[in-house]
Amino acid sequence: MIRARLTGGVWRLRALRLCLTRCVTLFSSLFLLLAISFGSGVGPVKAANSHGQLVMITSNHCPWCESFEDEVGAGYDRTEDAKIYPLRRHDFYKAMPDDLAHLTPATMTPTFIIMRDGSEIGRIIGYPGAELFWWRLSEFTAQ
Repeated sequence: MIRARLTGGVWRLRALRLCLTRCVTLFSSLFLLLAISFGSGVGPVKAANSHGQLVMITSNHCPWCESFEDEVGAGYDRTEDAKIYPLRRHDFYKAMPDDLAHLTPATMTPTFIIMRDGSEIGRIIGYPGAELFWWRLSEFTAQ
C-alpha cells in the first residue's frame, strides 16, 4: 500500500479491492445457489410427456421483474424451454387463481414456480441474471 501511494497507484488498489469484492460476492452467491439446489433434493426431471408451466409471480414496481422481462421474458416464448414450461405471469398483489391456490405464497418478486401436472417441483426465488436463470431452469428441463 505504501508502494502504491509512492507510485500514484492508489486507484489501482481500489480497483483491485472492488474487483475482489465482486468476485467473492459472485462466488458466494453461486455457492449458496448450489447448496440450496442440492440440499432441497430436487434434481433433474424428465418432462417429455408431462404438462408443466413456469409461473412467474411479478409486480409492476419490481426492478428485477423488469430486468427479467428485458433480458429473458421478451423472447422466452420462442425457446425450447417454453415448450416444456410455458411462462404464466401472475401479479403478486392479486389473489391466486383456483388452479394455483394450493401453492405456498411467494414472499418476494420475482418468484418463478416450476410446476408439473399441477404440482410444484421447484422454485427460483429472485432474478439472478439471465445466465443463472437459464442454468437454474435447466435443472428442471434436463432429460
